Amino acid sequence: IHLVSDLHPQGATPEDFSNLPPEQRRKKLQQKVDELNKEIQKEMDQRDAITKMKDVYIKNPQMGDPASLDHKLTEVGQNIEKLRLEVQKFEAWLAEVEGRLSARNEQIRRQSGVYDAQNPPSVNNCAQDRESPDGSYTEEQSQESEVKVLATDFDDEFDDEEPLPAIGTCKALYTFEGQNEGTISVVEGETLYIIEEDKGDGWTRIRRNEDEEGYVPTSYVEVYLDKNAKGAKTYI
Repeated sequence: IHLVSDLHPQGATPEDFSNLPPEQRRKKLQQKVDELNKEIQKEMDQRDAITKMKDVYIKNPQMGDPASLDHKLTEVGQNIEKLRLEVQKFEAWLAEVEGRLSARNEQIRRQSGVYDAQNPPSVNNCAQDRESPDGSYTEEQSQESEVKVLATDFDDEFDDEEPLPAIGTCKALYTFEGQNEGTISVVEGETLYIIEEDKGDGWTRIRRNEDEEGYVPTSYVEVYLDKNAKGAKTYI
């Protein structure tokens, strides 16, 4: 299947880390910006040292020719300019992904708030039975009930937010091996629950069960959004 090789070509990683899910992409971009800023600082320190040496040569010609350092100063200046352009490029990508994540989180908060108001949790302490016979998803109601009934839910130690409600289902068109942090592996033909639709970055967030969720490439799944789910948009 060509889609697999196109998404993860052997030995190639996109410069903007667009092959990664949003959160992991943001971390990688921030790391790259930090590394470039450190390189810029090193070059600036070197430029300062050369400038001081040139001043010494000017005051003490017997120690060296000031003009001999001009080429090095020019080279360092060019390096700094190139690095600054690189920083601007990665900062632009970082701002883009942070903007998407911010919009995504805001939509999730609104969606979850409306969902909770429209669908008050039913009391159900059976953590194993997550699906009703007709395939509808009941994890959100049952987990919220458990949290209310049991004040000390161990899952709360690991989850910053309550589990997101399912807004539809999807069928895996191809097998995807989620090798990057934040992704999830799926098998061709498998049906899973959608908890976040694609926000324009090519990734859809899905859940298999209460312990398994993550991102898969949107092109790998056929999406069926629930028209009644708040915040869900119908794909045409």
